[in-house]
Amino acid sequence: MTNIVEPKKIAEWFIQRNLDTPTNTGKGNMKLQKLLFFSQLIYMCKNNGETMYNEMFSAFDNGMVLEPIRQEYLKNYKQLKQDSTKNIILPEKVEEALIITEEIFGKCTADELSELSHQFDAWSKYLNLSIEGDNYHNKSKAMVPYEELEKELYRMNKVLKAYEKRNLNDEEEDY
Repeated sequence: MTNIVEPKKIAEWFIQRNLDTPTNTGKGNMKLQKLLFFSQLIYMCKNNGETMYNEMFSAFDNGMVLEPIRQEYLKNYKQLKQDSTKNIILPEKVEEALIITEEIFGKCTADELSELSHQFDAWSKYLNLSIEGDNYHNKSKAMVPYEELEKELYRMNKVLKAYEKRNLNDEEEDY
């Protein structure tokens, strides 16, 4: 069974939990974008490279971005927020990846998450490919194929191993 969902539903899930802080701002949008990015990578790590959604990220100055969601947040935040108040039902594997993302990255600022996203070679590669004369950002050249992100899943796997080890240690302390 496929777990493909609309990225907008993932964005609504994060907004419902007030993780797009400060809300309805450029920084809130940036934080949401990084949570979308990291949750996709976590999902891919936990599901053998499968993705939650097929839309590709673009390399922007502040990190990876799902451009349609970025635009939706900019232009229709009120509607996006209203939609996030509804009951959001997601496949179990998707929700698991989102919960892990929230636990690992939810308290980070937009700038901290942006800096973390800059650790990915695919980001710098496609950002550089997209810059044309006079610093023009050609968005069509900024699209990052998932094959490029798959090469870097080892980075997120390290984070997940540390997260799981911490959770295991926390459980042992409870006894």
